[in-house]
Amino acid sequence: MDYRQTLIKMIDTFTVRAVEEFKEIELKIYGESRSIFKKNKDYEGNIKKLRRCKTNAQKINPRSVKVPEDDKQVKGLMDTFQKCLVIFSGVCDAYIQFETALMNKANGEEKVSYSDIKNFRDKMRLGRENLNKNLDELNIWYAEFNDMERAKEEDIEDLGGVAFMTYEDLMSSDGEEK
Repeated sequence: MDYRQTLIKMIDTFTVRAVEEFKEIELKIYGESRSIFKKNKDYEGNIKKLRRCKTNAQKINPRSVKVPEDDKQVKGLMDTFQKCLVIFSGVCDAYIQFETALMNKANGEEKVSYSDIKNFRDKMRLGRENLNKNLDELNIWYAEFNDMERAKEEDIEDLGGVAFMTYEDLMSSDGEEK
């Protein structure tokens, strides 16, 4: 598989297996947040899903893709992607810490004050804002990359599936332009 296709596959995997799954659990956590410190909340299930999202992201290793030094576009895409992976891991950690603290509070194992909750939420919010900014940047790189790839494919299709034109393609046998 071409290095470009490998990188795109990695980004698609990250988007589906980590980011989209994270968004679902994030919505569940925010939906349940009206009833914090409740024993009947599925804190352990939320933590397990968050850890799975983080693990899915950590399994992706864009550094394993060998990109030629002169391919600046793919280098930019890869750098942005790597940055997103690191930030995503940190955001998952913040959510895991929050859910763990709430679970311990609900079980009477830990004292969690209002200011602690506020600090957790601030950390989660700032991490999420940073992740959103970097995901937007990744989407821009990804879109530009895909547009260029499609343009290359269309150029080839416009030429009848031939990647280059030969003299015979342009001229008839009597030397006149076709």
